[in-house]
Amino acid sequence: MMNPSDPPMERRQKAFFEPLRGARAVLPILVGIIPFALVLGFIMRQTGRTAAESGFFSFSLIAGTSQVATVHLFAAGAPFLVIVATAIMINMRYAMYSLSLVPLLEGEPWWKRLLCAYVISDQSYAFTMAEVENNPDNGNIPGFLIGASLGVFLPWAAAIAVGYHAGSIIPASLPLDFTIPLVFTALLAPQLKDRPRIGAALIAAAGAIVLVPAMPLQLGFLTALLFGVGAGLLLDRKEATA
Repeated sequence: MMNPSDPPMERRQKAFFEPLRGARAVLPILVGIIPFALVLGFIMRQTGRTAAESGFFSFSLIAGTSQVATVHLFAAGAPFLVIVATAIMINMRYAMYSLSLVPLLEGEPWWKRLLCAYVISDQSYAFTMAEVENNPDNGNIPGFLIGASLGVFLPWAAAIAVGYHAGSIIPASLPLDFTIPLVFTALLAPQLKDRPRIGAALIAAAGAIVLVPAMPLQLGFLTALLFGVGAGLLLDRKEATA
């Protein structure tokens, strides 16, 4: 771990290797991430996205759950504004991540803070916070965060590309679109660790069952999502005051 009292050469060596530690830390979870990305690539091709659109999508929206949800909405023909609003709602959690990272990144140059904001993911954030807790003397947490984030993002984007191009040898009649809800459920399930999250998921699911068939322009999905977020906030507040 980096220490201000270390000799300059040793500090530079540690600064170089810290991103590698971050990337190595996330290696085990790639076993679960890569299959999801492959399926997402298949679906992008089947829903009519071009290779350029698929690549832009992968590098502009670095968030697995949002990508799965927005691809589903693209396939359903939802309006552009509904798709954007859904992605923003799902990704609101990154605002909370940012607040908790301010003390760790406030002394870093702007380009490094921008890079961290761009490549961070749920998984790299979780591993970085674990590193902060387990190794409080680590003076290069930003390096660890960048390494962990790139260790998740680069394989994810590569697997999407492989899935997209492999889709050319899969018959168009093969209905892979049913896998989108399965992937979305697999991404969501590990997050259901307390009553507010479980309650939010149940309310959103019930709302989607009722509202998606009843509302036009795929607005039922976004409305159900808003109900779920509201329920989660109310349950969280109730649990905090109990």
